[in-house]
Amino acid sequence: MASASSTAEFDEIAPTYDQSRGGTARAAGFADQLAPLLDPAHPVLDIGVGTGIVAAELTARGHTVCGVDLSPGMLALARNRLGWRVAVGDACRLPVRTASVTQAVSTWLLHTGPDRGAVFGEAARVLRPGGRYLVIPARGMRPTDDIGRVMNELEDRLDPAGTRQDGPEVLAPIAAARGLVYEGPASERPATFTVSPQDMARSLSGGLFTGAWSLGEDEDDLRVVDEARERLLALPDPTVPRVRTMTDFVMVFTRTDG
Repeated sequence: MASASSTAEFDEIAPTYDQSRGGTARAAGFADQLAPLLDPAHPVLDIGVGTGIVAAELTARGHTVCGVDLSPGMLALARNRLGWRVAVGDACRLPVRTASVTQAVSTWLLHTGPDRGAVFGEAARVLRPGGRYLVIPARGMRPTDDIGRVMNELEDRLDPAGTRQDGPEVLAPIAAARGLVYEGPASERPATFTVSPQDMARSLSGGLFTGAWSLGEDEDDLRVVDEARERLLALPDPTVPRVRTMTDFVMVFTRTDG
């Protein structure tokens, strides 16, 4: 989570962030996907470490993880998990020496609003030649259940140009222009979690979209979100949790030589 404009919003949702996104079980799944792609002999830089829940799972699997994030609320939780190995830092201006990192990761970062070109540029700068940046996107493959249909339409209406899309077709050319070659997806797996339409409707309150996009005061955007909230509450049995399935995968980017 590295967008300065949404720092306050992430501070607000920090206490419930993990639970609303699959908790420890899903974080463990992310770590299971990332760990085989990482070298335990070298530290891992977690760009947008958030609450540190994924970094803690990687630590439990034998990796030394250092993380940066802009949200003090998120970092307070990360420090409880990782201690001194986390620091305030902007993904677009990493407080890390040039060519000092062998491997870096980001989980659910690039859809939250930072300048993706700047993030990839910074990842390329801090990585050594041949180093890898592993990215787990939030929106690469969207669910199509009844909640998903409402939320997918909301995403498309709020972001018609796809500026917050974080799938390979969008990110690969951005990364390539900064010296990071997209090697392809790795470790695809289905992930399931439960949420009710009512809970999802509540997550749209407070000027946030899915707890990640800051909507500001734009009246058209707020009206669209209100309409989505009403549609969610109008679904059958809105208080009954749905089992939702998404596909989690890792995008692998390699720092080119030179």
